[in-house]
Amino acid sequence: MRLLASGALPHRPRRRPCAQAASDRLNAWRRMQGLQSDIVIEEASFADDLEDVALHAAGLRDDWKTVCGRVPAPMLVYLHRGHQPDPRSPILQHLLRTIDHRGPVHALRVETRRALHDALDLARGLAAQAGLALVLSDPTERLATRAPNRAPLRFLLLGDARLAEHHIPASPHPSVPDFIIQESP
Repeated sequence: MRLLASGALPHRPRRRPCAQAASDRLNAWRRMQGLQSDIVIEEASFADDLEDVALHAAGLRDDWKTVCGRVPAPMLVYLHRGHQPDPRSPILQHLLRTIDHRGPVHALRVETRRALHDALDLARGLAAQAGLALVLSDPTERLATRAPNRAPLRFLLLGDARLAEHHIPASPHPSVPDFIIQESP
């Protein structure tokens, strides 16, 4: 198994207090977190307009095409964290619609370093089985009571040696850094 490409994506969410209309939906989350009702809860949005809520950046579609442009459609392994304001709009389905992915997919909630380590081990195993996998690590906390996590979305494109020999990076795209092609440890 080889690391075919890796990098960070430039998309960062904007924070805003949760809308009053959403407060009823947040009561269960407050209870689960042990929060008092006067604590301000903020939500993250990738929308340009603060009135809208976008769970993912619209630019991810172009990034997906750039990263995966010259290889067969990879299996997607999506690593996410936290909760979102509206549980009726599942985050994975929103991502799949945003990037227009129709292939195999796995999503794992990753809250700790240990969970991240385990998730990456699983992703390597899935990549070995599928032949090619794109791991998208999304550290965005969509609901929070503290300063936002400003870490970038990161990706790893994992594939077998045959794909590494034939992998030709797509043309440079402003939101995707140069590809790093190397053997995985």
